[in-house]
Amino acid sequence: MNALSAGRQVNSRRQPLQAFLLIGALASGIFLGAVVGHAYDPRLDEALMALQKAAALVEASSAGAVSPHTQHKFDNARGKALAAIQEAMDHIVAAGTTADSDGGSQ
Repeated sequence: MNALSAGRQVNSRRQPLQAFLLIGALASGIFLGAVVGHAYDPRLDEALMALQKAAALVEASSAGAVSPHTQHKFDNARGKALAAIQEAMDHIVAAGTTADSDGGSQ
């Protein structure tokens, strides 16, 4: 293994770790923000927790021993999955915020 391919392996491992830490921080912030004084359906909190678990599972996934090309494609697909999970979490928080802002008036 030459220095260039070793550097690529280190970088390919760092990027998912950084994404995981970012997703974890965002998810924790969203969850804590949602828990602090809300009146909306508690199933939204359950959905957020399920998505946090999904993000952790996706982040922990591995392509195994594959070619660099396949690893790159895997990393891209995993990144898109994490972005979709984050987008879903954002929508759930928006739904809860909308429900809270109504104040129960009909």
